[in-house]
Amino acid sequence: MVSGGASGEGLTGREARVAAEIRRIAREDLGLEAAAPAGAPLASALDSLALLSLVVAVEDRFRVALSDEAAAGARSLEDLARLVAARAAPEAFP
Repeated sequence: MVSGGASGEGLTGREARVAAEIRRIAREDLGLEAAAPAGAPLASALDSLALLSLVVAVEDRFRVALSDEAAAGARSLEDLARLVAARAAPEAFP
């Protein structure tokens, strides 16, 4: 599963909520169980198909469109959370 630090180091409250929801999506919706410590590269925890599945599920959940370049630039779960938090409408948040 994609995990991170419990404190969501370096994340705003909104970003931390997005990160928690991304972890939930990875675990509950996609059944991903690979470990990724806070700040660790997503590519080290997920194969390319799992990473693509996660990005698509996150896009659907938060109603955002992430370009391939933007998604590829999100090296960690925290990066992905920051990217989504910056683009998602407030009503899309848990």
